[in-house]
Amino acid sequence: MPKTLRAFVAVPIPDAVSRFLMQVQARLPLPRGSIRWVAAKSIHLTLKFLGDIDPSHVPAVAAQMDATAGVTAAFSLTAKGLGVFPDPRQARVLWVGLSGDLDRLNTIQATLDSGLESVGFKRETRGFGAHLTIGRIRRRIDARLIGESVESFKAVASDSFRVDRLMLFKSMLKPSGPEYTLLHMSHLAV
Repeated sequence: MPKTLRAFVAVPIPDAVSRFLMQVQARLPLPRGSIRWVAAKSIHLTLKFLGDIDPSHVPAVAAQMDATAGVTAAFSLTAKGLGVFPDPRQARVLWVGLSGDLDRLNTIQATLDSGLESVGFKRETRGFGAHLTIGRIRRRIDARLIGESVESFKAVASDSFRVDRLMLFKSMLKPSGPEYTLLHMSHLAV
């Protein structure tokens, strides 16, 4: 059986937006020991998690990324607001939402998902909810405190940033956190 690699397709986040997200993490009035914060270099906008794939599938994934990117013009997004999955009472993930040209982002995700289905990857069954994960909750936090944090950060927003490429990453899970290796990059049409 061939060795597999864990892979996903994402939009990279510019350094300025990563710094903004680190500021949000630092300002949140939540118990520090209860959250494992995502490192700035690891924050990205996932379009499609592929899971463990055979390395021989990388060229087909790259071709679908190129096809999707080739028919989509670059656009802008803004990191905005704070939320949790699944809800404040059972929060497991802290995330920052996105605003801007979400129609174009949703179209890219749907086109990519459809193209990848044509080469053997399962289509997403859940709706696409664009977000940037900034922390994972390790110990239960009072739902009221989480709700107040979400409410107080609902208007916080980064500067807008340009989405102009898709990236295929290999992910190696390590005790210090995930390590990502770029496998392919597709540039959006200008």
